[in-house]
Amino acid sequence: MRYVDADGHVVEHPSGIAEHAPAAWRDRVWHLEEDADGQEWIVMDGKREPANVYVAAAVAGFSAEDKQRAFAGELRYSEIPAGAYETRGRLAAMDADGIDQSVLYPTGLLAIYNVADLELAKVTCRAYNDWLSAHCAAGEGRLFGAAVLPQQDIAACVEEIHRAARLPHIVTAFLRPNPTLDWKPLSDAAYDPLWKAFSDTGLALGFHPLLSGDIPGAASGLQIKKLDFDTAWNRGELDLRPALPGLSIGHNNHFFVQALANPVDMMTTIAFMLGGGVCQRFPELRMVFLESNGGWIVPWLERLDHHWEEFRFDVPWLDEPPSAYFRRQCWISFDPDESTLAFTAHSPLVGADRMVWASDYPHPDAKFPGTTRELDAATASLSDGQRARIAGANTSELYGIAQ
Repeated sequence: MRYVDADGHVVEHPSGIAEHAPAAWRDRVWHLEEDADGQEWIVMDGKREPANVYVAAAVAGFSAEDKQRAFAGELRYSEIPAGAYETRGRLAAMDADGIDQSVLYPTGLLAIYNVADLELAKVTCRAYNDWLSAHCAAGEGRLFGAAVLPQQDIAACVEEIHRAARLPHIVTAFLRPNPTLDWKPLSDAAYDPLWKAFSDTGLALGFHPLLSGDIPGAASGLQIKKLDFDTAWNRGELDLRPALPGLSIGHNNHFFVQALANPVDMMTTIAFMLGGGVCQRFPELRMVFLESNGGWIVPWLERLDHHWEEFRFDVPWLDEPPSAYFRRQCWISFDPDESTLAFTAHSPLVGADRMVWASDYPHPDAKFPGTTRELDAATASLSDGQRARIAGANTSELYGIAQ
């Protein structure tokens, strides 16, 4: 069995982005600094945040006590495990989990949409993507990258999709599953240049959420990004910094925002990408829906298909039921321990060939080590062929990775 991780992460390298940026921008792009007192700082565009709490993004495999220390800001950024941003350390972590290949998404730069200075966002994306390509190139054919895009501007996004597609080992680019143009749904023609760029370059599109109310979507629309609860966070006992220096994280409760916003935003995105006709207009577009669990996908497609049957007059552009486009162009990511893996593999609306899995390493909820053991247990009732598809073949096909 070959195991290919559809959604791992890197924590941003202390100096890698700056090293790949033009000289005039190196002080402005994301980087780590240490002052004369030995205090570490994450710096971007002249703003800085204490670096210690960023360790909380890389605590996979930590003990409960060390996780608490990380969330309290008691560990230095330089104490982050090597697997978070060093190639050799990453390969060692993959070996410990029996993972053959992994596709790497960012961490802090999931929030690049927040950067108000478009030129800074564009330079940051280019520098990060160049660093990521070099990072993966040193990975002995086992590491592949997800490019970061300046999602705040469609034209800039398109330009970087075409540029990043030419970089070695970059196999996908990510967007957050949120509308960015005055709440216009993603099926609006204004976004078509994005879908055309992905189709023309052959890059897979990874929809990856971020638990934050900084962008139009469920967290802001449902007004759950700020909750007046008596929690350690609101009492100031837990110091959770922004994803990027100087920017508001946009929420104050991980439990409700991540539990609600991630799947709701992804369900909304699926509805508009399938029902809104994007897949019909762009049949070469390949996309994957990440980090929102997958157990809801069968009833969601059933519901969309039912509404297509009953209210087809509301989607006159749609020739086939939404599930037909999903089966043709889409994949859904599961956590390795989800109880609905086998059920979904048997569903004619999805099937074992449209399912991938994600380690989320080195983020806090990664089950490291033990990810592949969980996947084995959750898929034990399936045939060898179905298990092989889910374990690795589907991810290779989605991203165009040679096995």
